[in-house]
Amino acid sequence: MRRKDPEPGASRTVSLTSAIRRVAGGPREKLGFFFFLLLVYLYFEYGRPAHPLGIPMAISFLLLGGWLVRRDKHWSPQVTGFLAFLLVMVVSSPMAVNTYTSFWATYGMAVLLLCICIPLPSVVTSVRAIRVWANTFVALAVYVGVWAILHGGYGPSGADGGQDENYVAAMMGMAVPFAYFSIFLETRRVGKILFGLSIAVFCGALVTAANVSRGGFLGLCAVFLYCLARSPRKWHGLFIIVLIGVVVFGFAGRAYWNEIASIEDVHEGTADVRLEIWTIGMRMFAANPVLGVGPGNFRWRVGNYQSAEQRLKYDRDLGGSIVAHSLFVELLAELGTAGAALVIWLLWHTWADLRQVRLGAIARPGETAAASDLVHLRAYADAVAASTLACLVNAAFLSLLYFSYLWLLIAMASAIAQVFRSQVAPQRKA
Repeated sequence: MRRKDPEPGASRTVSLTSAIRRVAGGPREKLGFFFFLLLVYLYFEYGRPAHPLGIPMAISFLLLGGWLVRRDKHWSPQVTGFLAFLLVMVVSSPMAVNTYTSFWATYGMAVLLLCICIPLPSVVTSVRAIRVWANTFVALAVYVGVWAILHGGYGPSGADGGQDENYVAAMMGMAVPFAYFSIFLETRRVGKILFGLSIAVFCGALVTAANVSRGGFLGLCAVFLYCLARSPRKWHGLFIIVLIGVVVFGFAGRAYWNEIASIEDVHEGTADVRLEIWTIGMRMFAANPVLGVGPGNFRWRVGNYQSAEQRLKYDRDLGGSIVAHSLFVELLAELGTAGAALVIWLLWHTWADLRQVRLGAIARPGETAAASDLVHLRAYADAVAASTLACLVNAAFLSLLYFSYLWLLIAMASAIAQVFRSQVAPQRKA
């Protein structure tokens, strides 16, 4: 019996479907040992147990070793930018006043960038891996958020571990878009409900904080606006945001809204202090425009750039007692134009990569079998973009330069772009 010839275009559709299934990594796909290490690292980085027992460092060196020996290394402009940024830190360190602080700041960034961020795109190599990473991040954010609700806005490690209400608020804002866009990806009702509840937890961590994070509130507003603008179903998205806003922020007391309303008052409280510190930081940058004063040295050089009025105002030298309270001021003051230019370059490449994925991951006629995985890529690209926006808004008021927040998102954006370019785009051209 003669076999019926396939219809025109059918072979191309089947080929693309097979490719996307490989991208998604069906149920038999093994994510691998190093991917598991990356998830464990997320727990120690954000869950921050009291006694890590050296496990994060062991994970870091294992990930670096695994990346060095693998043949299929992923090298992107972001990797080049990470190495160049480390080079700027190394070059500026010997010129710092406090070389001890400068060394440890550089060492910490070297571990983060070399051992975690650079290997990440070579480990997260499928849509399924991206989904597991995103869901793990949301789960850890829920853990931190619940802890914060029960402990006045502080995370598991408290203020001494870099998890006061401001840093927790930044993390909550970063987690919201991953949960939001996952609602539209989830096919099970229980999954949609759980992601919706997680957003409520993130908002609850902000409104129950003993000390209100106004930067966290601004970051959350920016995220909600982005999510609504990029929502695949805008009326559904608007309903989700309004419902969560009414339920959560309806429980916020008058004291909370009074604190939020005080954002416009820049002449009292922490806002006044931040403005004075930023003024000092700009003087520091103007005096050291190329390489800055060295990594981690802002606090040790503050006193040298205080004005006579500021010394009279605070009745003391601020040296050694205060940080920049802004990633942007910290970056300019400590690493100068060289460091700032590299961060801008990294963000530009990241945004360009995510935009390419968002525009390219749209199913064409005849690709219905692959449409689900293309939607996942587009949604996670939006989630990373919105999360980066939340991080940058919060970073305007927080010293986040040496935290993992921004750097991990840049690395994840590179991974998403790599999955799209290497496993989806070539099949479309075939």
